[in-house]
Amino acid sequence: MKYFAVALCGLLLPISLFAAGFAKQSLFLSKPSVTEGETVLIHAVISNEAGAKFTGELVFKDGESKIGTAPVSLGAGEAQTASVSWRPSAGTHAVTAELMNGAEITEKQSASFVVAPKPNPTASAASQSASTIQSSQGIQQKIADLSPQAAQASAPLFTLIDSGRTSAADFVEAQITETKKKMEKDPDAEVSGAQTEKLPDTVGGFWSALNSLYLYILMAFLFVISNAGIFYPLLAIAFLYCLYRLYKRFRRPAY
Repeated sequence: MKYFAVALCGLLLPISLFAAGFAKQSLFLSKPSVTEGETVLIHAVISNEAGAKFTGELVFKDGESKIGTAPVSLGAGEAQTASVSWRPSAGTHAVTAELMNGAEITEKQSASFVVAPKPNPTASAASQSASTIQSSQGIQQKIADLSPQAAQASAPLFTLIDSGRTSAADFVEAQITETKKKMEKDPDAEVSGAQTEKLPDTVGGFWSALNSLYLYILMAFLFVISNAGIFYPLLAIAFLYCLYRLYKRFRRPAY
């Protein structure tokens, strides 16, 4: 019994000495959204539940690359926030904080952060509609919160789709501008090839109504592709519907 008590104390001694650890979901950035080229702080909250003082350091990593270190000194029952500065590149980053006691890792905390690409200052005026396109970064961050692996795998797809949304918005805005110009023309303008003959009222009214309908359709389409919160759910529904139709088609009995 005596030896058992000694062995039990030996097992519990490291726990009492090194019981410092992270608070729940304690790894976060100083800004809710980050753009490439910006400098932010990575914060980590550490607490010491042991009855003895803890001294060590906190090592921050981006994947396998070291970001920086911060010293940690906690009395019994104390907590503190350790921080390092970080200037990330665009994309999804798997950030890890390792609480070190000498060469030993006491505890590790991980989080995934999405960094938006830096705006292109040389973009032409014709492509300024990109500023009206809502970024998918919010959706990517929600995916990253649920599964960092899924976020990393889907990031190139989101980049491709957002690029397509921007190109589509450029085309739609050009069509809207052209349609408005047509509607602003004099309804009594002469028909090409018949210089003295004017359009009948019924024909002019028909083309005016058609242009108005086309304009409304373009504006509705632009609204959908510009709003990420509307576009991506509709895209997901369309994708699932296509899968369902394929499933139904291949499930048909052969006669």
